[in-house]
Amino acid sequence: MWTDPIVEEVRKHRLEIEKECNGDFSLLFAKAKAIEKTLRGRLVSNIPKKRTKVKVKATT
Repeated sequence: MWTDPIVEEVRKHRLEIEKECNGDFSLLFAKAKAIEKTLRGRLVSNIPKKRTKVKVKATT
């Protein structure tokens, strides 16, 4: 079966981070939030844009 090197690298790093946190999800989450703060300008979020109302003139 074909393996994707990027997926393998992500899995490797995930396991390293899990070992650093000793399987403690609270610690893992806190670490992720701290990293997120340092990379705030580089992260992408899919916040929906507000729709603007368009007035339509009635035709006669």
